Order: sequence, then structure tokens, then C-alpha cells
Amino acid sequence: MAALVKCLIVLCAAVAASGYGLGDMDVVFHLFHRGSPSVSEPLLPTANSIMQSSFSPFRPTVITIHNSGENVSGNFNAFVVPAHLTAQDVNLIAVDWSAGSGMYTQGLANAVQCGERIASFINLITNIANYGPENYRIVGVGLGGHIAGIAAERVIAGTIAHIVAIDPSFFGWTHNPNILSADKASKVEVLHATAGVLGYDHPLGHLDFYPNGGTYQTSCGADASCSHILGYAFYAESLTSEGGSQFVATACDSYEEAVAQTCSGEKGVVFGGIEDKTGQSGIYWFQTNFVPPFAQG
Repeated sequence: MAALVKCLIVLCAAVAASGYGLGDMDVVFHLFHRGSPSVSEPLLPTANSIMQSSFSPFRPTVITIHNSGENVSGNFNAFVVPAHLTAQDVNLIAVDWSAGSGMYTQGLANAVQCGERIASFINLITNIANYGPENYRIVGVGLGGHIAGIAAERVIAGTIAHIVAIDPSFFGWTHNPNILSADKASKVEVLHATAGVLGYDHPLGHLDFYPNGGTYQTSCGADASCSHILGYAFYAESLTSEGGSQFVATACDSYEEAVAQTCSGEKGVVFGGIEDKTGQSGIYWFQTNFVPPFAQG
């Protein structure tokens, strides 16, 4: 097994170095808002397209980035888009880069280019609407978690307010210079749902959460795909749990404590939601229910 994992890592690194190339129309931006929560408004990366759209500089903006093998109408956005629009009146821009991410290795090779396209789009909005990066939250899953950081560090007019990386990918990222890190945004929040299996294992952000130990989720057994999906199901629930249970986490002294579920620190930091998390940092663990609602706090 160790040899297989090593071969996969080498293969991913080699493919990433070779690159596939994204065409001009291979990254598409879809705008949702409360006035149109289920039918998107495609945006071109041009001033005319943005100025003639329903994008509002008076709303905060959430950008979502799907994983390889998905598209804008996939499972991730089916959970996250309606949850965000329920929680807050936002411009919700769902990035569709499925033309360049059908296979994992293809998506890995195109991750930097995708991040650059997203950054250029954010920079364009800044130039035409005087709308700064402090108004953005970028939410990515799998490869999208790392792409969120790639995009954020290429924004030229300031610092992105918040990145939420849900089960950011493992293979091809251990020695990757573009890996997600805490310096990519004012607040980088990471949920590890399949740590060391599909998702990255060690802490990457200001806040790293390991639900149920972070490797496999309680109601999934040893099914990593199921656990990966539950990662964004937890996030979606966190956005709509106002007045209900929250994912209240316990502080851990180390990554090893988090995966062993032996944390005994202070309890009170909450995963997800829309609240400001200025000043919060650390490694955290929480348990979930087997079925929705998953939060126990």
C-alpha cells in the first residue's frame, strides 16, 4: 500500500508539472443570488458582462470552487449554494472549471491556471466596481480548496477575507509550492473529512477541524467518498443552523490528538457558519450525529 501511495504521489506530481492547459472558455462563472437562487446568470470576465449583470457591490460575495469530476450543478454546489443564500444575502459565484478537471490528474495539472483565472476575475471586479477583496469568502472542496488559496494570493488589491477549504486534496500536494496555507487569506478555515485518504492530513490553515477524527466520518464506515461528501454537508448545515445545534469543537494540542480523538482543551470554537472568526486559531475536533442534523453542539 505504501508503495502504491508513493507511486500515485509521483504520478500526480509528474502530471501537474506537464500541464494540460485551460482554454479561454474553460472556466465559467455562474452568478446566483436570492432573486435567482436556482437559475444562474453566466458571467464573462469582461467589464460589460459584470456591469450588465445582477452582481451587486452592496452585497458580500461567496465564490465556490468544485472538485475534479464535478461541475457547477454537481453535488457540492447543490449543498452549498442554497445554504449560503439562505444564510445571507450574497452574490454567489459558482466557478465551473469542469472542462479542465474531468479527471483528478487533469484537475491537478490545471489548478494553478484555474486559480489565476479566478484571481483575474476578482481583480476585474475590483477595477470596475471599487469592490475590495475584503468582501469575499472563497469556498473550495478537494482540489478547489487549494485553488481557493492560489486565487487568493494572486489578488492584487488586498487580502481575501475568508477561505473555507473542505477536505482539500492530498495526492500531489505534499511538496507542492501552491498548497493551501494560512497566509493566503485573513482567515483560512479547513475541514478534514478524509485526512490522509482523499484529503490532506496535516493542518493547513488558521483553523483546522477534524470531525470524528478527520479520516472517516461516523455514518460512512470506511467509505472515503461518503466521508468526503459529508464534509460539505456539515458545512452546508453550519450555514443554516441559526437557533439550532452548531458544530462546537474541542481544542487539541496536536494533529495526533485530533485524529486519535483524545483532545481535552477548551470547547467553544464553532466550525463553519457566517460569523466573524477574527482572533481564532488552532486545531479542533468535534463529533457528529449519524444522521442530519449532524451537529451536536
